[in-house]
Amino acid sequence: MLVAPTAMAAEPAKPSWQAAELLPETVIAYAELSNLGDGVEMLLHHPLRDSIEALPAYQEVLKDEGFGKLQQGVAAFEGAMDMPWNEALATLSAGGVAVALDAQEGGVALLAKSSSEEKLKRFRGFLTVIRNLQPKSESRGGTYRGFNAEPLGDKLKVAFVDDLLLITNNSNLGKAIIDRYLDADQASLQNSDRFQLAWSTLSPAAEGQASVSAFVDVTTVRSGGLAKGLFKEKTENPLEELLLGGLFANLQHTPYATAKLDLHPAGLRLRLSTPHQRDWEPPREHFFGTAERPPAPPLLLVDDRLFAVTTQRDLSQMWLRAGDLMTDKANDGLAQADTQLTTFFSGRDFGEDILGSFQDDIQIVGKAQDFENVLPRPAIKLPAFAIQVRMQDPAETQTEMRRIFQSFIGFLNVVGAMEGQPQFDLDSETIDDAKLYTATYVPERDARESVTAPINFNFSPTLAFHNDRMIVASAAGLARELVTAPKAPARQETESNANANENASKLNTAVTLDARTLQSVLRANRDQLVAQNMIEEGHSQEVAENETDFLLDVIGYFRSLRIDFSVTDDALQLGGELSLQTERTE
Repeated sequence: MLVAPTAMAAEPAKPSWQAAELLPETVIAYAELSNLGDGVEMLLHHPLRDSIEALPAYQEVLKDEGFGKLQQGVAAFEGAMDMPWNEALATLSAGGVAVALDAQEGGVALLAKSSSEEKLKRFRGFLTVIRNLQPKSESRGGTYRGFNAEPLGDKLKVAFVDDLLLITNNSNLGKAIIDRYLDADQASLQNSDRFQLAWSTLSPAAEGQASVSAFVDVTTVRSGGLAKGLFKEKTENPLEELLLGGLFANLQHTPYATAKLDLHPAGLRLRLSTPHQRDWEPPREHFFGTAERPPAPPLLLVDDRLFAVTTQRDLSQMWLRAGDLMTDKANDGLAQADTQLTTFFSGRDFGEDILGSFQDDIQIVGKAQDFENVLPRPAIKLPAFAIQVRMQDPAETQTEMRRIFQSFIGFLNVVGAMEGQPQFDLDSETIDDAKLYTATYVPERDARESVTAPINFNFSPTLAFHNDRMIVASAAGLARELVTAPKAPARQETESNANANENASKLNTAVTLDARTLQSVLRANRDQLVAQNMIEEGHSQEVAENETDFLLDVIGYFRSLRIDFSVTDDALQLGGELSLQTERTE
């Protein structure tokens, strides 16, 4: 295995630099990695390392022939550098690492600044040995302004420019970088007003913390006809419009985008950002709402929560303006659906009367179900989920929705009877001032105590009303928990929110996933996962069990995933945070 040698301080880097100073102004994407050595040390000494190495799957990797070759390569690298591999990486990248994509000829370049020219020369010798061991390549080296470029495979070339390592797939881009290294008065990416403005919005890397900062020149990408899928004016389907419509509106106008990825022992944090203006939003006001509209409501909290989603979307406006938002094909499908839905809702227009009867805030939540004392018990145990919305006129909407719910359950019973499925029994109950309408599957007499019941018995569809809230849940227990929960504070989340305090941003959408609950849901269905693996992959039971247990073990190393999308008057921000367990949990 790769051993973590005792950390030693790398030689101090030479005066600070920025690779952007050496890159031509035609670069359209640029990323800079800071503190690579610190990041490697953090991973090598991570609290979870011992637990990961103890996994049977990891032990199998150690026996693999490919891993043996990797160890040989690492040993050769350490011998050539005359130092442990992690210290060598820290030294070679002490001044930073940068990657750039040039608009001209699709050139890509990697730049790394070493704190030791002597170690860089050793690395050059190591690459020469590796190259000599490979089959002869048609690529040829060359010299430009006193610096040699040597082939590194069929397409790449490497040059050592004093204490800089330069790798590129394009000779012209390599020459442009050397020109700017020698001639400081040439135009560069660093001089670009757009780059300077974008880069100023990114915070510097924290001391001892590895991070990646990135910039994309969206204006040049857009005008050059690149990545056309990102700049389409109309979306392909309602779900795409619901989730991404606002981003497409912004990308039609925004001049640049930035990204910042921070790596720390407890996980990683990503933030994407673009400039934004309110007059860029039409015709997608449904996605953003007005500046006066409140932010998305808090994520719902329930016991054993698996996931939660909260968002602000004017679904009625999105449906009614679909002709301006979606393609002709998508609108043809929506027209057919609208006719069917209007019939289902007794002639009421789906977009205006049904969707228009609800406010903009939408909350969705899922939780693991406890079947310990439940009979009949389904063989496959699914989580419960619910959607909560707020009604514009509760008195009128409750009556209509109750009728629709009861009619829908009746329809399912008719269809289910023809297919031999169990039947629903309708009931209602009152909890304080909340009213619930439930539908529960009725088991056959000889199956009332079954522990391998059909998947149907995960569901007890429920419609609940509480003040102006309407809840549609897949299980009655979840509906009861939501209507009896105390009113949530302005921000009820205790988990980290990457964007909560930045630039007074207004939360538009938030999603969270709890890995520990996911692990428990999958573990409750382990036998079914093993059987599925055997059928789909053709594995033996032992192999299928090992792969399933490995999946469960890997999930156990994570804590949660959170994604936030926020809007201000001058920026869009998409933040994500993946949290790890700081110690192994069973």
